[in-house]
This record gives sequence, structure tokens and C-alpha cells, in this order.
Amino acid sequence: MSKSQPSHAISGVFVFLLLGIFAVFSTMMVLLGARTYKATSERTQQHNEGRVAAAYVRSMIRGDDAKKVIRLEELGDIQAVTMTYTYDGEEYLTRLYAYDGSLRELFTAAEFEFDPEQGEPVCALDTLTGEMSPGLLTLHLKDNDVETTVDIALRCAVD
Repeated sequence: MSKSQPSHAISGVFVFLLLGIFAVFSTMMVLLGARTYKATSERTQQHNEGRVAAAYVRSMIRGDDAKKVIRLEELGDIQAVTMTYTYDGEEYLTRLYAYDGSLRELFTAAEFEFDPEQGEPVCALDTLTGEMSPGLLTLHLKDNDVETTVDIALRCAVD
């Protein structure tokens, strides 16, 4: 006579219970990781957008740093960094300013009237303001409540 061992229903339930707990915790970890990744990605993008505007303005000014070339201008309710050039006896201007949610660059002959809509959008930026003192240009850039201050020591003396 052979005796068979009775199967235990409790051991099967225990295995499925462990499998269910593993599935729940795995799903929670995936959701937590996705939420953390999204928050980190948004912070990085916001930080990089602020850096792009600052780097662009800084490089434009560094490339044109010469005596009496760079100045701040009030053009209605817009403040612009203006760089003046002379080519073949004609005067040209490059203006950097914030308008309609973006940093814009406008290159035009000095004789033309300023129209802020004509500027080429460069990147997102809400406001650009600044102060100029001998040898130092300080710009305040603001986008999505993130403020960045850019201090640029002008290599050429400003009168």
C-alpha cells in the first residue's frame, strides 16, 4: 500500500502571495523611478534654458567687445544691449532684447526704425534688463521665475 502525501493548499497560496507582493513592489518602484526621472528632467531643462540665454548673450558681447561698441538702450518699454558696427562707411546695429517670451537678436542698418517683432528668436526669455558701469556690464535675465545675473567685464574701456 502506498501512501501519497497530501498536497498543502497553503503552500500554493503562499507562493502566489509572494508573487503578488513582488509585482506590487515592482510596479511601485517603476512609478517612483518615472516620477523622479520626470522631475529631474524638468529641472535640468529649466536650468539649461537659463544657461543658454546667458551663454548666448555673453558670447555675443565677448565677440564684439570694443571701445564704444556696446551700450544699453531704452527702446520704448524694451531695454536692449546694442552693438554698433561700421562696414564700408555705413553704421549697423545688433540688438539683443527680450520680447514676446524670447530672447531676440536684430541686425539692421542704423537708419531703420526699431521694430521688436523683426528680431530673430534665439531662446526662451521673459525679461532682459541691465546696468552698465565703466568696464562692467551687468545683465539680469529672467525666464519662468528663474533669474540669472550675468556680469561681463568689458575688455575694452567704455567711455
